[in-house]
Amino acid sequence: RIFVMPSRLCLNSVHNTRGIINQSDATSNKSGRWETSSCAMESLYDIDLISRTVPVVLDNPQSWYAIVSRSTKLGEEGDVAHAQGVSRQELKENTLYSKAFLINRTASPLAWFMECKDRTKRSSVMLPYNFLPSMPARKLRDAANKIKVILGDYDAIHVRRGDLLKNRKDRFGVERSLHPHLDRDTHPENIKRRIAKWIPRGRTLFIASNERTPGFFSPLSDRYKLAYSSNFSSILEPVIDNNYQLFMVERLIMQGARKFVKTMKEFDNDLSLCDDPKKNTKVWEEAVYTDG
Repeated sequence: RIFVMPSRLCLNSVHNTRGIINQSDATSNKSGRWETSSCAMESLYDIDLISRTVPVVLDNPQSWYAIVSRSTKLGEEGDVAHAQGVSRQELKENTLYSKAFLINRTASPLAWFMECKDRTKRSSVMLPYNFLPSMPARKLRDAANKIKVILGDYDAIHVRRGDLLKNRKDRFGVERSLHPHLDRDTHPENIKRRIAKWIPRGRTLFIASNERTPGFFSPLSDRYKLAYSSNFSSILEPVIDNNYQLFMVERLIMQGARKFVKTMKEFDNDLSLCDDPKKNTKVWEEAVYTDG
């Protein structure tokens, strides 16, 4: 089986507009914008490391030429089969796939902070959910390991605010949000109360967040020794070129914490700052700012 990944990953904030990639009137100028607003997959992931589990091919001409050339050398029993959307059971039982060279093209060049899959179809990848997050490029893994050594014994919280705090007023002027409790629950005083039962006073607390307000988390410093990725600029600046790389390093750091508190739960046993569902329900509810 072959795992096809995009050769480049979109870094454009409006990546979900398919016109960025699939424009019939594309010009060289637009093509140039795509190049400058994307990054090479090898700068994010260790392709060789992933290939130890499942062989990887990038969707660029050279990689495709290599894979097609290999398939033609397999003879009559070496047909190439596209296995996207095919169940495990069918792969085992259908003779069409038993002797074929399987290609599972699950990658979407529109992916944004969502590894190699269509973000609207979470079942499109057969690999474990935690597989790709553990496969960053070596330089990113090395940077994360250096920071973890400096931090020593630490805990971590991920506070996702900026991109999710999107309110709108209904026709009566009432503020509504897709995550009605998120703003309240991710303010420092509420964070302090929430994590007190999991993280004792005096612990080193690594904070990863997209909150841009300077000093926003300072109120936590009377209870914890705070650390941010910005404290390790001498390690990160030589290897970080975009926010995706930074997020991947921060995620490795958070995974190495004694206690890791997420913004919202992904799995039942997760610790979280907010009880709102992470999955977008498309329901705009009245925003809640008090504990009442």
